[in-house]
Amino acid sequence: MTAQQTRLQQYVEVIQRANQIAASTELDALLDKMLGLLISVTQAEAGTLYLYDAATHELEFKVVHGSDASLRLVGTRIDADRGVAGMTLRSTKPLFVDDVANDPRWDRAIGEFAGLRMRTMYCVPLILRGQPIGVVQVFNLPADACDDVDEQAMIELLCSRLVTEVEKTRLLEQAQRRAKRQQALVEIISNLTTTLDSNTLLNRIMTHACDLLGVDATSIWLRDAQSGDLVLHMATGEKREHMHASRVPAGHGIIGHVVATGETVMVNDVSTDQRFYRNIDAQSGFRTRAILCVPMRAPKIILSGERGEVEEQVIGGAQALNPIGNRPFSADDISLFESLASQAATVIRLARLYEDTDKLFTRIIDAITGAIDLKDPYTRGHSQRVSDFSVAIAQGIGLSSQDVYRVRIASKLHDVGKIRVPDRILKKRKGLTEAEYRKMRKHPTYGLEFLRENGLLDLELLENSWQALSQHHERLDGRGYPEGLRGNEITLIGRIVAVADVFDAITSHRPYRPARTAEQAIAILRSAVGTEFDPGCVEALVRARECGTIRTQDERDG
Repeated sequence: MTAQQTRLQQYVEVIQRANQIAASTELDALLDKMLGLLISVTQAEAGTLYLYDAATHELEFKVVHGSDASLRLVGTRIDADRGVAGMTLRSTKPLFVDDVANDPRWDRAIGEFAGLRMRTMYCVPLILRGQPIGVVQVFNLPADACDDVDEQAMIELLCSRLVTEVEKTRLLEQAQRRAKRQQALVEIISNLTTTLDSNTLLNRIMTHACDLLGVDATSIWLRDAQSGDLVLHMATGEKREHMHASRVPAGHGIIGHVVATGETVMVNDVSTDQRFYRNIDAQSGFRTRAILCVPMRAPKIILSGERGEVEEQVIGGAQALNPIGNRPFSADDISLFESLASQAATVIRLARLYEDTDKLFTRIIDAITGAIDLKDPYTRGHSQRVSDFSVAIAQGIGLSSQDVYRVRIASKLHDVGKIRVPDRILKKRKGLTEAEYRKMRKHPTYGLEFLRENGLLDLELLENSWQALSQHHERLDGRGYPEGLRGNEITLIGRIVAVADVFDAITSHRPYRPARTAEQAIAILRSAVGTEFDPGCVEALVRARECGTIRTQDERDG
């Protein structure tokens, strides 16, 4: 076989190996195998490969062959103008160094191969369409390895192929990362329409942020309306359990600057930024190296009816800390985190509006029922106790949390119809006349009318629970009022409140008799099971009493 045929066969074999390596779609594996092939072709002892980061003008140490000790350098970064690698990248031309140890251009501070005696080096820039991609260095190759034109052409061919595959793999990874991020955003947005549990939503958002940004930790800080301090609301990642109740004084730290100015701040080395607030690291044991901090801008929300709108406001800030692998934050990271922080701010604003509305609704209910109880000093706290007992029964028979909440509200309103019963009847200490008794027996109907007239029966919250008002004096045997319903004609919530109402009435003081004990009340309820009361509801109350969930009026007052 002629020398030309031998050289051609070598070309074919190298190209076949390069093709096999190019099948890899994982960047680190591709770089590792390509460097190995270049070392083999040049008969070198070792090699390194850097990739160029245009955003920071740095070279990132990606792969090393020939020294296990030098693996510690993987992931580190150097200025792109530094040493032989930097000079080669600027010149865009390969460089052969025949005496590395004595060459003034060699940067000994990097020390890729501390345990290897350096002799020769061939350094090749990786360029694609005129733009730098990285640098390959191979060490201790034969002095004549790159003299031959064909050998140089082979190395250039491999490096050209390497550059193309690096670009392809990078684009693929970027596409996959974008798809993953878009999928996460879609999931977050869809979750906004399915739950009002702000903590669950915020945990999902920040967990996604931690994963998609590839960082050690994330956190949300909200402004305290009174002091202006920033208070930790939620944290994910390492040391989060040590950060409870953490505070940053108003105007302090990078987070304070971001909240005050509404600007996004990215610091890839916090030791160089005087604004960094070190007390949180000292408190938690976490070590912050780099930080991306974005304002949480709660959006303007147009409310229904006459409430107008809630203006846009910076309510706090979100932080992402320490990109994994010591890489710097990128423009894509900033865009994604700003989007996630915006979603988190929306969740918090909606949750606060819901909590305010729910609190107002609950307090109005308490005010109404309190006013009813005040009409008769002997029924003070009756509505609240009946609600508590009804909830205990509902939980005891296994109702869902949504149904339990409806029981809580509806049972608290069970006597609202007494608003229309004259005080002279409610406060009468002696027996009622027949006419007065008929009037009193109408309070379940009055309660239903009260809800209907005020448009409350249309509320989804009271759906299938308004019967707490109209049926809590019905009996299973049909001898109750106001409708004389029988058996299964009485809804479950009606049966629940009936048991709770009678239990509280028996164990509360009345002008015509003293309160009886809980044990006496239970005996009375059990004696009327099947005729007046539902057996399952009575036994659920008994179980709640045994485990301490239910307390009588005397027990509460005492």
